[in-house]
Amino acid sequence: MADDDNRDFAIYQALKAVDEVAAALQTYLVEGQGAELDREAVRSTSTNSLTLLRQARERLGEGLRAIGADRISDSDGISLRNVRPE
Repeated sequence: MADDDNRDFAIYQALKAVDEVAAALQTYLVEGQGAELDREAVRSTSTNSLTLLRQARERLGEGLRAIGADRISDSDGISLRNVRPE
């Protein structure tokens, strides 16, 4: 059981790290490169990249749900879920 929990936590950390990188890239594309958030926007390099990032983040979310990320995030000291608004 402990080995399963450790494995799930390691998978959680890896998936969260990749999701955070994807979120940073997504922010850069929108704010820095002017990619359109509208899914029906005119195709460009930025909007194509944004579409790929959306797909990747959806898959990451599926993986996180599959390992029970809600349960694991409670013990994650750096999770934004643990940050309380001031």
